[in-house]
Amino acid sequence: MTPIPQIRHHNQNSVYELRSFLLVKTKPGLEQEILGRFKAMPEVREIHLITGKFDLLITLESEETELDPRQKIVELVVDRVRKAGGIIDTRTIIPITSQTRPPTLTDRPTVKAFVFIQSEAGKEKDLMTRLLQLPEVTGVHLLFGKADLLTEINAEKSFVHPPPQHIANLVQTKISKLNGVHDTDTYVPLESIMKNQ
Repeated sequence: MTPIPQIRHHNQNSVYELRSFLLVKTKPGLEQEILGRFKAMPEVREIHLITGKFDLLITLESEETELDPRQKIVELVVDRVRKAGGIIDTRTIIPITSQTRPPTLTDRPTVKAFVFIQSEAGKEKDLMTRLLQLPEVTGVHLLFGKADLLTEINAEKSFVHPPPQHIANLVQTKISKLNGVHDTDTYVPLESIMKNQ
């Protein structure tokens, strides 16, 4: 049975967990130093080493009761990340709204991946619901900007295909075929560090 998604509402005067994301481009040779810097931050939950324009994909979580808790994330990036040096570029991703659920428990090793989705106009909310029905999807986040949605995937590792090929097949056969998906951009980390799990 597929678990019922936990919908996190952003309401005034209520405590909730804000999950946000940070893409980081480091100076060459400083990757491990900066990775260690992020590990020491209590807000950091996951650190993923990726390839492409950015070197790291960081997930942050914080409990807030303020009207606009995004301010704390912005201050963290500006005051504690950028000012520390060794970073060329960052992109902060603070979702408009999120729907998440715990990953399915399994004895087999799993691989984490992130899929940025461009959707057809007006299809974003419907896509969020249908994406959460896929057993491999643990979170869907509605975004501002070029990408409309960020989907978090936690899939069992395949003994036949390496993780990038396995995730690519999942995206091509399940996610890309959903009505309303216009384009996808997939990140499969080379290495992941998961805190407090």
